[in-house]
Amino acid sequence: MSNKPVRHILGLSGGKDSTALAILLHKQVPQMEYFFCDTHKELPETYEYLDRIKARLGIKIHYLSPKRGFDHWLDIHGGLLPSPKKRWFTVMMKIKPLDMKMMISPV
Repeated sequence: MSNKPVRHILGLSGGKDSTALAILLHKQVPQMEYFFCDTHKELPETYEYLDRIKARLGIKIHYLSPKRGFDHWLDIHGGLLPSPKKRWFTVMMKIKPLDMKMMISPV
């Protein structure tokens, strides 16, 4: 067993489910780290909501962004919007930026 401290990380989407989990775990895991994968195509209300979560819980949220934006990947996929069968959005805009962040900034 490793003596390395466990790192607790929670992704926030700006939706009700991730917010509920953040509220629940905030008291249980005070050292929790929070992140939001920013596509730069969010509604202004999403950023306002995240600001309210930060203020209410007294937390910092790390904003992660892919190197190439939504419009680039939409062009690459021939204008095909993401769907449950074509999950390019999730992979390129949410998972890959998180993978890079976790690799380059371990605690």
